[in-house]
Amino acid sequence: MKTRLLASPWAKPQLTRETAEAVELLKDDVWKEASVLFAAERDAKLRSGQSAPKGMQRYLNDVITKRFTSNGWIGEAGYFFKGKTWVRVTFRHQMSLGADILDAIKVCKKEGMEQAVILAANRKTLDLITPNDAAAIVSFEKLEREIMSLNGALDIPLLFGELTPLSSASSDINEELKKARPRDISVPQN
Repeated sequence: MKTRLLASPWAKPQLTRETAEAVELLKDDVWKEASVLFAAERDAKLRSGQSAPKGMQRYLNDVITKRFTSNGWIGEAGYFFKGKTWVRVTFRHQMSLGADILDAIKVCKKEGMEQAVILAANRKTLDLITPNDAAAIVSFEKLEREIMSLNGALDIPLLFGELTPLSSASSDINEELKKARPRDISVPQN
């Protein structure tokens, strides 16, 4: 995924080597690999008459976790650190945004991290990742607004970033991602 990094308005931290590495790890066909995994499982479930996955957050998280941990990062579930750098890649509900910022404060103040980074997909990308829930997920736009509102309240070395697809899967998978994936409808049984 393409990562556009911004510095929080209260600090202009130098990019750590680990942050640069994290950006590179996210570039390397993460979107393509997650798209292929999502489409394959979705197709298999639909063919067998089972409920198919609607969102691809799980597949993105799996690919990202594998990339980070196989390159010496410690972490899981979107939280990673290496050396004195902490990175949060979020595809979670917007209610978690405050917790992510609080975690960044804690790792900087209590654990001595020299750089904290929070990354989120923009709304257009969230519409592809999870069309039913995109409005309720932490988007880059929400993250940016919240961080800007904290100017004057924080002093941690915080970067934040926007994630967008960089690679692409085959054209048929890309078309599948663009199709509507409506919620399952529960029909009460008599």
